[in-house]
Amino acid sequence: MLEAVFLQHQIHDLLRHYQATDHQIEHHIREIANQITAMNPVLIYLTQPSVREQQTWIASVRSKPRFASEQNIKFMENRKRIELELLDKLPFPTYTIDNKDHNWEDVFRRMIKAIE
Repeated sequence: MLEAVFLQHQIHDLLRHYQATDHQIEHHIREIANQITAMNPVLIYLTQPSVREQQTWIASVRSKPRFASEQNIKFMENRKRIELELLDKLPFPTYTIDNKDHNWEDVFRRMIKAIE
């Protein structure tokens, strides 16, 4: 399981620091995926229904108001769009788990079920 390291951090840096295009990001992620496929990874993607609500919540919990800025919300919505488009293109199993209720026990149960 490697969703944040594999997708979020990679895409975040490629967008924020290098202004990479969707095509460049997809190529980069596919190259990494091809290198690790033999290890039989499983990607579990945790998501929330609303990027705006999630960023507002994170901003309040971490005392970082910039996380809820309009600019950052748009950035994160775009990042999520790219991530979701890539999930179906990966050469290994991916599972999306919606955590709209912040019910971490249920999320953990569904994660275990996905990898069994």
